[in-house]
Amino acid sequence: SFGPSRGRGNNRVGRGSSKQTQTNSASQPRLQVCRNFASTGNCNHGERCKFSHVVKLHASVLVSDKIKDSKSNFHKGYGGNSKSKENHKVTSVAVWETNGVVKIFTGSHDGKWRLWDTSAVMGGTGLNLTREFEQDVGGPVDAVHVKSHYFFCGFEASPAIAPDAKAGMVHSWNLNAARDPPMELWMSSMAKYAGSGRIRSLWTTADGSVWSGGSDGVIRQWAFNPTGGVGGKGGFAFVRNMCGHLGAVTGLTLLKGVLWSGGMDGTLRLWNVDSGNGAYLVPAGKNGVVSEKLPGHSGPVTGLLSFEICQDSFVFSSSLDETVKVWNAVNGECVASEQHGQGVTAISLIHDLKGNQLLLCGLFYGDIMIRATISNPPLCLLLKLAHNFIGVGHELGPVNDVQTGPDNTFYAVADDGKLTAWQIVGDFDL
Repeated sequence: SFGPSRGRGNNRVGRGSSKQTQTNSASQPRLQVCRNFASTGNCNHGERCKFSHVVKLHASVLVSDKIKDSKSNFHKGYGGNSKSKENHKVTSVAVWETNGVVKIFTGSHDGKWRLWDTSAVMGGTGLNLTREFEQDVGGPVDAVHVKSHYFFCGFEASPAIAPDAKAGMVHSWNLNAARDPPMELWMSSMAKYAGSGRIRSLWTTADGSVWSGGSDGVIRQWAFNPTGGVGGKGGFAFVRNMCGHLGAVTGLTLLKGVLWSGGMDGTLRLWNVDSGNGAYLVPAGKNGVVSEKLPGHSGPVTGLLSFEICQDSFVFSSSLDETVKVWNAVNGECVASEQHGQGVTAISLIHDLKGNQLLLCGLFYGDIMIRATISNPPLCLLLKLAHNFIGVGHELGPVNDVQTGPDNTFYAVADDGKLTAWQIVGDFDL
């Protein structure tokens, strides 16, 4: 495990230690997934089956429009095989729980966000997700996010003042008043857009603070004003720019008054949320070089997650350099790093049936790995969901986003245009 040492043991790192644990268990998961059970929820062998019955797929649905000329869109699969990409990529997914019902938002590069009802899935029938609503925002959607009863969408579109140009937009809908027009997050009254580049990441808080990460390398912050919008209604006021990244800001997370950001430049930056000033920088490493002096990522950062256990705080970061790294949130030191054999493109936390926190890792070729968060060695690989082996899941990657819902469920979206709904139903023996 990572965190404070508890007696002797291998791969245990004490609080404040600069030692980094580098492991590679990507090729040997603890459990092998039963193909029949994962795809149908049933297995003729029952308890005699040699394979694991811990995860099953509830639904796999195309949630984006077809590409008009799909012949020109190819992805490289395992072994270099080219596969045609027929539907627009789905970039993001968000889970909304309301009145005991779970609904799913998706955003895709066909210029639409969609709302899906999961009642059929959660009822145990295994039927398809039901599309409830869709909104065309006029440009590629790169981020969807739900906080409380507000839905946020980051997308690219042409502003009215420059119809031949493109800008990043962030719109927010009050889900308790869905018929109201969305609130728009502007840089100013003369710049009625959220950034000069696409919106690649979003983070919000319950008190109405919003941070966006743009492809222009700038983090922008807004604050909710109950009477600051059009007609005296609620709206978001621009607070500040936070500059430093060299390229798109692809990950944001907030932990104890510190905003963490990661970008395509491979760096991690820590910001004081009260002042907006940079507090700490984790430089990018050099591609192909593992160094304790440069423990940072050697490829683009794809996601960030905060994680707290007992009195200790950590941040997970994922990257196209094929690693997930764990950082001490107090001093910014790397305490663990795990190889995956392919780029890690999305991460999320989920609980097993016993309440243990697990790490979900969406991968470049469409696979999903499930890892223990507290284990020896760190981030022990529990199982791998790969279309090539179980016949279901995402045939084309990357997995662009994965988010968790109630009852040990999780939802993933990928470049194949699909939304998949999974559930943990068995014991990992942790």
